[in-house]
Amino acid sequence: MATPRYEPVAEIGVGAYGTVYKARDPHSGHFVALKSVRVPNGGGAGGGLPISTVREVALLRRLEAFEHPNVVRLMDVCATARTDRETKVTLVFEHVDQDLRTYLDKAPPPGLPVETIKDLMRQFLRGLDFLHANCIVHRDLKPENILVTSGGTVKLADFGLARIYSYQMALTPVTASCLAGPPRPWVGHSNIQQIATHCRCVP
Repeated sequence: MATPRYEPVAEIGVGAYGTVYKARDPHSGHFVALKSVRVPNGGGAGGGLPISTVREVALLRRLEAFEHPNVVRLMDVCATARTDRETKVTLVFEHVDQDLRTYLDKAPPPGLPVETIKDLMRQFLRGLDFLHANCIVHRDLKPENILVTSGGTVKLADFGLARIYSYQMALTPVTASCLAGPPRPWVGHSNIQQIATHCRCVP
């Protein structure tokens, strides 16, 4: 896997719609994360970008002017390869060293200091508050979608299931991770005013 500008370093993970790579910008020396999505050509049932990718790009573009420190930054979107059958679209994100689960697993016994836990929670809530202030609900908050830099900065990531809402609309009863999602969609309550439940549902 390669793009004209970035040099791939390692595979980070594989999602439902593509592979994520750690890559290096040879001009700046900075690392980025590349999420590659294969898009079938043509207008058939399988054609076009996955809706989760469209949502993620649209929402992060909506937020990019703010450059909030607790939301991962989308740096670029480009078509990086094309054949007769498909086009590879690559989303370029700032690279973050690890997700929250990895960060917690690395902590030596007896675990993180209380002050560090408080700081992580404050950052998480600042990012969540920023999304809600901009009428965005994430809908897939879990340790794997909460990133932590080597300096301890928390960044919310993966907006493929996120929605823009108004206070007059009800949420759809769909979240990606049953154990991490808010309980109200599963018990029949969908009032948007209850979105703060998200912050209590990260394992």
